Amino acid sequence: MRVLIITNGMGEDAMGAALAKALAPHGEVEALPTVGKGLAYEGICPLMGPRGHLASEGHRKQGSLIKDFKNGLALTAYKHVRYMRQQRGRWDKIVVLGDMVGLALCKAGGHHVDLYIDCYNSGYASTYSLIEKNLIKRTTAKTLCRDDILAGQLRADGLDAGFVGNIMMDTLPELSFDVTSLIENRTPITLLPGSRAAAKKFFDLEITAVGRLSSKYELTVLVPVAPTSDADELIGAASLKPVAKNSDVDASDYLAKALMFDGTPVHFFKQGIGTLARVSHFVAGQAGTAVFQSAGLGAPFVALVPPDARPSRVERNERLMGESRISCAMSAVEISAAMDRLLSDPEDAERRGRIGMERIGPAGALDYAVRLVLGN
Repeated sequence: MRVLIITNGMGEDAMGAALAKALAPHGEVEALPTVGKGLAYEGICPLMGPRGHLASEGHRKQGSLIKDFKNGLALTAYKHVRYMRQQRGRWDKIVVLGDMVGLALCKAGGHHVDLYIDCYNSGYASTYSLIEKNLIKRTTAKTLCRDDILAGQLRADGLDAGFVGNIMMDTLPELSFDVTSLIENRTPITLLPGSRAAAKKFFDLEITAVGRLSSKYELTVLVPVAPTSDADELIGAASLKPVAKNSDVDASDYLAKALMFDGTPVHFFKQGIGTLARVSHFVAGQAGTAVFQSAGLGAPFVALVPPDARPSRVERNERLMGESRISCAMSAVEISAAMDRLLSDPEDAERRGRIGMERIGPAGALDYAVRLVLGN
């Protein structure tokens, strides 16, 4: 059996790679990441089709869609459709994981989708439009939604849809070791610089905000570094002092250690948000999938909102995450105040964490998807 997995972004690539790894013993798996380099699939399965690049890096800001079209989005889409038309009959099963882009690509390319795993829409914030429902109806045999609110919408229209868990919670990036010894007797918090070009700027701002609290709280800062970022560059951007890593941890995914001006330790890791969010009082920063995964693990989230962020997208994420998310402008004073609110009131932080777990939902979709693809 030959299976194609189509994904549309770095977070979706990581989920697609986990699915590919689970399916690999049972057949030949190939992946088509529509944008980016598809780094998550490295060593797991071959990449197919043309590679696309978004000038916006997938960050939906005001005017970003126009910018993407001006920088070749239309040509990239054309290449993808042409490739899919040339490959008719190549795959026994096609799985689309992510948003509607993969469905549209299969429709235009003349392919039927066996399984659509929706990682984007939510019954709390972004229900299906008539156009989206029609696209699912015309292309897809089975849809797995992020919650049963959405699945119920599709079932009411006669479509085969269900909710068995949120696949992003099945595919959490974990570290190979316990970070407890690095935390010591301090309060652990996690900062997300993100994976885009502005990661260094975001991280500098996050560290500045933490610095306003260091005289009030003893903190340990934990930082998962995306594959597109570099720990040493982040250290330099935030004017931290690099020091030797803790000698009791010898692991390749423990990347670096640095100190803030007041001696607050900052540890850097190769991704690992699953491990870090579980132990953190809160998570703060700029990122995509890691934001929702953190909330799903019960960590309240302080979200940095750039001034050019698309208001509708910010509003949608706020509706989805409810009070588990605190939105802040790009101001160290405002970000620090939100952090202080969570640190000074542990009961409220726990309450917000419970809301996040409820909104994001549990794991379970990955195993179900594997069985479905294999016909078990």
